[in-house]
Amino acid sequence: MKLLQNNWIFTLLALMIFVIGGYLLYQSQQSPELNVKGGDVKTPQTPQETPKVPGGDTSQGGHFHDDGTFHAQTHEAKALPAVPAVQNTAPPGAITTPDFPVVDPKEDPVEAAYKRLEYIKNNPYAWGGVHSPRATELIEKLMPPPVLIDHAHGEVVGEQIDELIAQGDPRAAEVIITNMCDGYIGGKIMTDALVEIGPPAVPYILPYLEEGLVQGGTISIGVFRALGRIGAEHRRDLGGIVEHIIIPKIAVIAADSDFERFGSGTVIDAREALSMLQ
Repeated sequence: MKLLQNNWIFTLLALMIFVIGGYLLYQSQQSPELNVKGGDVKTPQTPQETPKVPGGDTSQGGHFHDDGTFHAQTHEAKALPAVPAVQNTAPPGAITTPDFPVVDPKEDPVEAAYKRLEYIKNNPYAWGGVHSPRATELIEKLMPPPVLIDHAHGEVVGEQIDELIAQGDPRAAEVIITNMCDGYIGGKIMTDALVEIGPPAVPYILPYLEEGLVQGGTISIGVFRALGRIGAEHRRDLGGIVEHIIIPKIAVIAADSDFERFGSGTVIDAREALSMLQ
């Protein structure tokens, strides 16, 4: 009898343990936020609370700002201003095809070359290009070369020169070479633009070579690179200008082996240009 009573008590205790354990298991399944170990409740993370990872990106594809706030989408890249459309026309009455005056065989070849140079200067649209009203506006802003106030002002002037180059107007040649030699802005893009303009640029570049010959010292590298490349690419269009004007003047500078009149850099630049033309 006593044995049966003990068995009944053991069975009752086992049943109570089973019921309580089942209840706790049910509660834990219904409350996934329950931290069994510590008893603290964790709230689900929102996008703003997503942990920062190297580089600032997250699995959602967003990014963090410097102040720690989260941005779920990427910012659009800042678009560069579009180049204004230009009119693909020459001014009324402008010559659009080179038609050099006939050269008298008895005429001095140097004088004949300078006459051809003058013809090119007076007829810049004979080698293509466009007459752009916007170019006219930019030329007024860039001539004479602006004195740069600070770095920000220099960027503005640089952007104006880039826009002028984009117009495709051969009148830009004077602005470009003047800003390179008498102003404060230069660079490969400006030299490339002079070469793209071609023969109409030569009447504006050559005076800086001639002035440098008289004064000595340093001459802008753009003068040599532009004249060398234009002379090599447009030798037939330039005719005697290359043989009787450009080459002889550059040769004088290139021959200054002791750098008595010209800077070493100028002499080296002259020699490189001469190699393009001979």
